[in-house]
This record gives sequence, structure tokens and C-alpha cells, in this order.
Amino acid sequence: MKTKSKKVEIEDSSVYIFYNTVTKVMLFCDAHHFDGAERKFDLCGFKHRSDWKILLECTWQPTEGKNAK
Repeated sequence: MKTKSKKVEIEDSSVYIFYNTVTKVMLFCDAHHFDGAERKFDLCGFKHRSDWKILLECTWQPTEGKNAK
């Protein structure tokens, strides 16, 4: 019996890194938008929000310097 395969579209997401400047703890969060990453971070209930920096992993990152061929 033949089965039909469906094409599933997968929405791209980004990795957001929440970095605590006091404790040096990093929390990696996969989300589709910044707002989604922020909501996930808020669910953790961390205190002293001003101690956290938010970083974003870029899809295109330089790997061999600006003079790479």
C-alpha cells in the first residue's frame, strides 16, 4: 500500500542567549521571534533582570576572517 507524504513547512527559528553578567550563567532559548524568547525567559522567573544581557546567534557568521577566499 502506498502512503502519501505531506510536505511540512518548518518555520526558521533563532537561538537567543540570555547571559547573566553576575553569575556568568548562560540560558539558550530557541524562538521564532524576540518576543517569544522574552516570554520564555520570563517563565523562568529570574530576579534582577538588569543582570541579564540578551545575545542572538546569527545564521551567517564569519569563520575565516575578512580576507578569506
